[in-house]
Amino acid sequence: MANQIEASIEIIFHATEDSEKIFEPIFDLFQIKKEEFSQEEIVGHYGNPIMLFRVTLTKKRAEGFVKTLVTKISRLQLDEVLDNIEMYFENSSLFLRIGKKELVGKSISLQQNNAIKIRIKVPIYKKSDITKTYTELLKA
Repeated sequence: MANQIEASIEIIFHATEDSEKIFEPIFDLFQIKKEEFSQEEIVGHYGNPIMLFRVTLTKKRAEGFVKTLVTKISRLQLDEVLDNIEMYFENSSLFLRIGKKELVGKSISLQQNNAIKIRIKVPIYKKSDITKTYTELLKA
């Protein structure tokens, strides 16, 4: 599966946030350097500057990222995802969000607010295989 998996990470930073506090644990946990992220300045709702950072990992790097991510998520949260996995799909991709605040402490917690967006994509040719494929990936 390593040759076909893709993992994308998207982080939004507001002007008041210190991006280095997030990039340090990302490197420590996942060996992804800040320089690997593309960056784009966008304008927020009230005209405030926002920085958007994105990176896409493929093949073995993506597989390693997913394995590390899964081992860092608490068993309780991972079971919640597995029990409701259909809620995390969009088309044939799996979407997760991890909390920035927890990441600073080098732990991973699934969150909805002020979160880092993660998209995991594996080519799936039969819609009926989506749940099975991602369940196996998250249990590995």
